[in-house]
Amino acid sequence: MDELNRQLECWAEEYECPDFIKSDPVQFPRRYDSKRDVEVSAFLTGWISYGNRKSILKKADELDVLMGHAPYQFIRDFGFEVWKSNETNFYRFYKYSDLYALCQRLQSLYVQYEDLETALLRSGWESNSPVSRIQYLFDGVKGIPSIEGKSACKRLCMFLRWMVRTDSPVDLGVWRGLDPKELVIPLDVHVYQQAVRLQITRRKSADWKTAEEITSFFQCLFPDDPAKGDFALFGEGVNRR
Repeated sequence: MDELNRQLECWAEEYECPDFIKSDPVQFPRRYDSKRDVEVSAFLTGWISYGNRKSILKKADELDVLMGHAPYQFIRDFGFEVWKSNETNFYRFYKYSDLYALCQRLQSLYVQYEDLETALLRSGWESNSPVSRIQYLFDGVKGIPSIEGKSACKRLCMFLRWMVRTDSPVDLGVWRGLDPKELVIPLDVHVYQQAVRLQITRRKSADWKTAEEITSFFQCLFPDDPAKGDFALFGEGVNRR
């Protein structure tokens, strides 16, 4: 186990580096300095982060253009209204009307709160889980999964990793009201396959309980920052293909 831990520590350091950004969706919110611009860009980019990375990057770039490279202003000024009744396909199983519904929810939150972090912290939802709080705020919006189902909520965990982890050459760390200790590993196919290969988990499905189990493992390795383990498993998983 000591040998495995040392290897995981090495992989985490190797892959959490500026070069990681070049082929990762995190590059889009990193274009911005304003907290609210970062929030909007990160949340919408995370929302579409299905499929292969090239497709995600292409669609995220298209979305950035549609927002006029001013994400918060686009939401504030109802730039999304043109999508209200648009039932044509936007990306994968999303329609433009689904994108409208998500943007509308964001707009309503920014009317009520200074920023999305404040909305999350003051939501009134009794759960301490940041993922559950996001689900509460965006309940009913397509593409926002529930931890009560079979989903590992990978995209929400990835969004939170971007926003909460500080002192990272990759993540943004613009939210200071949440503790990195609260984060759960974003469990995608690469992370899951590596965790199984390394016998970090023996669970048969990549669901929320599996994500929690893998996170618990990394809490022993990185007690203040378990999501750092994501770089070890994801980076090596992609590199081994």
